[in-house]
Amino acid sequence: MFFKNKSRSLTPEMRVSFFYFIQAMSVGVVNAFAGIWLNSIGITPGQTGIIFAAPVALILIVGAYVGRLADRATDWRTVIVRGAIISALLPVLLVAAQGFWSVLIIWTLAVTSQMALLPVTDAAALRMSRRRGNDFGLYYAWKTVGYLLVVILSGLLLSEYGVRAFLPLFIGFSILRGTAALGLPKFRASISETVSPKIRQPSFNIRQTWFVLPLVAWSLVHCTHFLLSGFVGLFWHQQGLSEFSIGVLVGVSALAETLMFLGFKQFARRFSARLLIFVSCLVAVFRWTLLSLEPGFEALVVAQILHAFTYALGFLACTNFIADWTDEEIAAEAQSFFVVLQSAIAICALTSFGWLSQMFRAQAFLGSAGLALLGSLLVLMSIVLSNSRD
Repeated sequence: MFFKNKSRSLTPEMRVSFFYFIQAMSVGVVNAFAGIWLNSIGITPGQTGIIFAAPVALILIVGAYVGRLADRATDWRTVIVRGAIISALLPVLLVAAQGFWSVLIIWTLAVTSQMALLPVTDAAALRMSRRRGNDFGLYYAWKTVGYLLVVILSGLLLSEYGVRAFLPLFIGFSILRGTAALGLPKFRASISETVSPKIRQPSFNIRQTWFVLPLVAWSLVHCTHFLLSGFVGLFWHQQGLSEFSIGVLVGVSALAETLMFLGFKQFARRFSARLLIFVSCLVAVFRWTLLSLEPGFEALVVAQILHAFTYALGFLACTNFIADWTDEEIAAEAQSFFVVLQSAIAICALTSFGWLSQMFRAQAFLGSAGLALLGSLLVLMSIVLSNSRD
């Protein structure tokens, strides 16, 4: 009761910002330390790859359905809160999990239930931000801050208590996320509020070619960021960079990302969402080509600063593109469809890049540059197909 009364004293923007801040914490713990924990309980590297890939594969099946279900609810908040509670409780079952199959099943359900909520939350928060004249990028800035804080905190705790601290942290942050969801406001427009005039297409098939192509284009760029997280630290270490230097480079990209989230509104006011997607793709071509050349530390700093354009700018441009051309009636479904595209392309990229990296090391990033170049061409094709209606 105290939590409920306390949340009502905060603005809707503050409550959504807090949820994004908390939401990133369990993700940070998983990305940084889940592989180490799985190895400690006897899961082989090959099995670990399957465990990490399974939720991405499952989201291909359930992602659009969850979005459609959220759109049909009275308010998106209902699905977000129920899903957050489910995703908070499932990780507790990992305490009793033994062996590959039990870990695989529980992990897949726990992570998928969390992943399915992300596009629904984004769609709801973006619609509310547009209606109230606020900056959606601010939520993602808080998300990045939460991610970085928990990675640092978890690293300190695991250094002190060992890998056995991972599971309590993962469970704890998952429960905290479920609790934070209870404080979320209602997202749909009330009778006294008007829908943003930027919505120009109240109803159409979201699988039309001109609409899908920009989303596929940036999904090609997005999947290369998965590759960056998984392989670049190893490449830099092989180039002779110290752990401290690698940490600085990771921090530079996070700072650049946060600044773009905070400043994106200025870009959105001046340029169309589709043009910003095109810019993100072109910058990605340059960034991945630069990484493939194994440059010195100073050039790598520049490459990491470009993360603001290849990730933050591209992602927010896509969410705005979706909101520009869809009505609230299909907002969550459209955003979930975007996540399904990302997941499908990521699976293909992850299964091929490992093989390429073994053969060509950092030069494998030329493949990433090629995907980004293809993405830029797809955006141009979309503009032609829609007669530059943007």
